[in-house]
Amino acid sequence: MRQWLAVGLVVVGLALAACGSGGGDSPAVVVQVKTPSVGGPTPTATIDASIQIEPPELVTSDAAVFQGGAVLVSVVGDITGGEVSLFGGSHRLIQGDLSMFTFIGVPAEQTAGDYTAEVAFRLLNGTTGSLSTTFTVLATDWTVDALTFDEGKQRFLDTQVTADEEAQLREAFSTDTDTKLWDWPWLLPYDGPVTARFGEQRSIDGSEPEGHHGGTDIGGPEGAPVAAANHGTVVLARQMALRGNYVVIDHGGGVLSGYGHLSQFAVAEGQTVERGQTIGHIGNTGLSTGAHLHWEIAIHGVLVDALRFVDGSNGF
Repeated sequence: MRQWLAVGLVVVGLALAACGSGGGDSPAVVVQVKTPSVGGPTPTATIDASIQIEPPELVTSDAAVFQGGAVLVSVVGDITGGEVSLFGGSHRLIQGDLSMFTFIGVPAEQTAGDYTAEVAFRLLNGTTGSLSTTFTVLATDWTVDALTFDEGKQRFLDTQVTADEEAQLREAFSTDTDTKLWDWPWLLPYDGPVTARFGEQRSIDGSEPEGHHGGTDIGGPEGAPVAAANHGTVVLARQMALRGNYVVIDHGGGVLSGYGHLSQFAVAEGQTVERGQTIGHIGNTGLSTGAHLHWEIAIHGVLVDALRFVDGSNGF
């Protein structure tokens, strides 16, 4: 896994005076913390200080990320766990090949500006510490697309239909497996022309443009095979109102991918899939104006630009 070997990495030193900077050939650091016991004036308890600690470092994929992008946050060093807090949410670190890490999705609606990510971690000897770094969210220039649906598709525009589907998606995208299932690289599920990009605003039947397109549309002939973008477990494979025949794959650590408007399924819920495996076929089911694949990636429930996982423009 290349999660701390990415282009444009930002490294933050440990904000814990007892552990120093950890750079160069400096000796290993021994941390000793005395913790008051609960329930009265009894002697303090000493946590095992014999364990030598490699000072943790906070490594991020980039210091600036666009709306709809994602940030890879890694902590390298002798830690046993931790959580990252950013954009009002907190997400636990999971074990990767070289560090503990998590992805953080930047909502399309997130206001541009500077934000501080706080990382709380636990060391091998039971003590705790924290690190922080600042991210800049950059404004994305969203495109606008005008769509017209025939009478047969109008029923899908009902607000209750939309609300019901969003509730189903929230449940599926809330899956947060504590194991890394994916590996580099991420694949395009179908190598076709991009017909609509993530985040574009939509004018439906002449209405004012609003909202943000939640995925990437890729054109292709009906029946063409659709591949899993990475390894994972199928958590949803069923017919939806707007997305038609729809598959969701859990890749671990709160990262999931969705594949919509399929003509037919090639997998079932609970099935383990490999990167590149056929999971369905391109179709025109649900709220669609022609055969294509609607491809999504969600991070801890936040829809982000899936193409950025393929082209490296997130910085990883």
